[in-house]
Amino acid sequence: MLVISSTVYNEIPGEPTVIVVPVFDHDLDAGFGVSLGDGAWAAPGLVTSLRKSALGEFHRRLDVQALTDVNNMLFKILAAPDR
Repeated sequence: MLVISSTVYNEIPGEPTVIVVPVFDHDLDAGFGVSLGDGAWAAPGLVTSLRKSALGEFHRRLDVQALTDVNNMLFKILAAPDR
C-alpha cells in the first residue's frame, strides 16, 4: 500500500485510518496503473482507506517523479466524468 494522505492527517491521534493506493507486482488491465519502479505498480483508481492498525512497518524508497505520476493519475481520474 502507498499511503497518500497527508502527514498532518496521518498523525491525528483520534483518526483511525489513512488514505492508501494499492500497490501490485504487475500492471493492471484497467489502464490506471502507474509504475513505481522495480516491477511495482500503483493503482490510483482503487483509492481506499485503511485502518492504521493494519499497517505494517515497511518502507520502500520511491523517487519524486513516481509519486508525482501517481498524483497526476489521481487528478485525471477525479477530473474524468463517470461513464
